[in-house]
Parts: sequence; C-alpha cells; structure tokens
Amino acid sequence: MQVRPGIAVSAGLHVLLFLYLAYALAFHPAEKPKDEEHAIDMVAPPPPPPPPPPPPQQKVQQPLFIPAPAPRIASIPTTVPDLPIPAQPDLKREPKQTVVTEDKPQVTLNPKPISRTTPKYPDRAEDRQISGYVDFDFTIEADGTVGNPKVIAEVPEGYGFAASAQKAFPQWKFTPKTIGGKPVPSPARIRVSFKLQ
Repeated sequence: MQVRPGIAVSAGLHVLLFLYLAYALAFHPAEKPKDEEHAIDMVAPPPPPPPPPPPPQQKVQQPLFIPAPAPRIASIPTTVPDLPIPAQPDLKREPKQTVVTEDKPQVTLNPKPISRTTPKYPDRAEDRQISGYVDFDFTIEADGTVGNPKVIAEVPEGYGFAASAQKAFPQWKFTPKTIGGKPVPSPARIRVSFKLQ
C-alpha cells in the first residue's frame, strides 16, 4: 500500500503541532487574568477635618430709654355747625374826623421894619441887569432885633443875592409883638428884593 506524499506531510505537521502545544503547556507559566492586571489598589480617603468652632455670641446692648408707645388719638368729628353771621356795619356812614389843634405861634408875614440897612447889589447881577429876591425865616426878638435868620429861597440862584442879603438883613429892626402889654419874641417871614433903578 503506497502512502501519498501529501497525507504524510499533513500527518507530520499535526504531530509537530501537538508536540509544540504540549511543550508550551508544560513549561510556560499560567497567565494572570486580565482583571488582575488592571486592578487598582483602592486607598481609603482621609477623614474630613473637624468643623470650625461657632463664633462667640455678641451681647446686644439694650437701649437706655425705651419710648412709650404714642397714645392713640381719638377721631374727632369734622362737621362744624354753621355760625351766625354778625350784622354788617353801615359802611356809608363817614367816620368823624378828629381835628388836632396845635398851639403854634402865628407867623407874621412881611413885617414892616422900623430901620433897615440896604444890601449891596451883587456885581454879577448888576452887570447883566438881573433882578432877584431872597426870602428869610427869622424871629423878631422882644427888643425888635432879628434873631436866627435862615434863607429859605433865592431867585435866581448863582448871582450872589443870598450872600449880600445875609450881610445886611441881621442889622434890621422891627416892632416886637406884645402880649398883655409886654413885648415877646414872634416868628416872621420877609422877602428882601433886589431891583435895578
């Protein structure tokens, strides 16, 4: 019986494979399971730190004065009864006028002098042919002389009429006023005129 070469080769290969597997199983160490290779050592976590101590309690200071609650205001009715209207005064009636009288001495206007000094005519007014006058308030003293002469008007102003009259007028004399036969001072007003002739 002749054996075919292909069958012989195939049988030889099977024998060699069997011998190799036997050798590998006999001398090769057993492999560790894959789960053991990838195992991770689990380490327990450290314990948590203790909680912080609570803050100290602050004492609340009580106020020295506690105001008392405000009293409750009672409601007051707002209705007001009608008030009677008083009688109106008669406005057409005119009030009586009160006349106040003062005991003022009567002013003598333009008294006639018993002696006079003629005032000098101002040069400026004479050169321009200008007339004028000066009014005085004064007191006729008990002896007839001129007291407290005051210029109250000068027309026209600026020509020297008042200055000339103030030099001559105090030298005038008048008849004094008498009361009960006795001469007394009296107020008076006079006009000293300046006229060209």
